[in-house]
Amino acid sequence: MSAKQTRIFLNGEFVGEEDAKVSVFDRCFLYGDGIFEGVAVWDRAPFRLQPHLDRMQDGLDYLRIENPYDNVGWSDLIERTIDENKMEDGYLRIQISRGEGISSIKWEPRLLRRAEPNVTIIPIVGFKDYYKGLIAEKMGTGLRAKILSRPRVPTASLPSGTKHCNYLNSVLGAIEVTSAQTDIGIAVDRDGFVTEGIAYNVFAVKNGELFTSPLNRDILPGITRSVVLEIAAREGIEAKEVLFDAFALTSADEVFICSTLELAVPVIEVAGRKIGSGKPGPITCKFGKLLTETMAREASAWHAARANRRAIA
Repeated sequence: MSAKQTRIFLNGEFVGEEDAKVSVFDRCFLYGDGIFEGVAVWDRAPFRLQPHLDRMQDGLDYLRIENPYDNVGWSDLIERTIDENKMEDGYLRIQISRGEGISSIKWEPRLLRRAEPNVTIIPIVGFKDYYKGLIAEKMGTGLRAKILSRPRVPTASLPSGTKHCNYLNSVLGAIEVTSAQTDIGIAVDRDGFVTEGIAYNVFAVKNGELFTSPLNRDILPGITRSVVLEIAAREGIEAKEVLFDAFALTSADEVFICSTLELAVPVIEVAGRKIGSGKPGPITCKFGKLLTETMAREASAWHAARANRRAIA
């Protein structure tokens, strides 16, 4: 499906890309005053939709933005978006702004130009083609990472547990990565402990054990991160959520990143230092395989549950 044919959900209706417009007074456009989620679509099914909705609800509650739909309403909209775009696979960006208003101080609904949030679901069709090409290449060759010069924004300043729309820290990190001609960026906090990547969580393997940063260390509680930890428990792989610095990261046997868009991709170099053998490691490759198998299995279960709901209705 071409971009011109993409059907975007905007404030209660599906429209073509050329008609998917919000006001210049939108609070998300002006101030990043909103929440978003990125949901993978695999075999025509949203992957781990409920955890995404739960995290979104937590963010909206914290920002004191009223959720325009309940879980059933969101599930219906996601199903309709997949059907409208005939998505076999892809990515859905759900975004909710506070509404419309130009003053950064007058955030209360009664003081806004338009108190109702702008709600969008933007589909990106063709997820598996992305994996078959770029991601397949990354799985074979691995990524080179840079330790970013700017620390991750501390949760004391902006809540790291929410997927808010203030991404300038990540944008600056991406500029730094591109300037250094590396592939990805990994951030540390002000104490030098590893937090997360620009838009992905970080895992390392040492002596057969998996470790990653704890959730109270300025990181987003990634949905894919939680799936990786589930898989580790199922496979009998010891996994620890502990503090570790850049030295421990570069001393690991394997390193990989994970996210909705990246799944699990090996990192073969950090800060100019070779990780392990300098090639994608066996545990990383195992997680990449098990993750896609999990997505396929849960897609089948989702379709069975959907068919059952329709039969009852």
